[in-house]
Amino acid sequence: MQRKIAVVAGIVVSFSALLWLVSFSGKPPEILAQIGFVCAVMCASASLVFSWAALLAYVARRRHWSPRACYLAGLSIVALLLVPSYFAGGRVQRVDIFLIGLLPTLTGYLCRKLAYPELSDEEASAPEPPLSLFHK
Repeated sequence: MQRKIAVVAGIVVSFSALLWLVSFSGKPPEILAQIGFVCAVMCASASLVFSWAALLAYVARRRHWSPRACYLAGLSIVALLLVPSYFAGGRVQRVDIFLIGLLPTLTGYLCRKLAYPELSDEEASAPEPPLSLFHK
């Protein structure tokens, strides 16, 4: 129970940090401040990806999802990432493109790794066996 609470708290805290960071309207004037901003966005994004993937891995194990479904489950974070873009006034920034482009892929990969740690990448990406009329 404590792990579930920790995962949900991680999602809430990292999402609120990411929302706060993306809602900045200006660009920091100094190069060091810009590097710090990028690092803060990356840190909040990594925390959100890990927490979301842990939640999806738990659901994948409970629902007996295939490894391919875990990869596709990473796309569910896109709905969560569109919220900061909405609050930013509808303007698309480079940060938004990074978040919406890269994070679903990382979330799906991490979800598969957490749900099925014993499978290699080749085994997880192998094609499904063909359907047959007769059971063996």
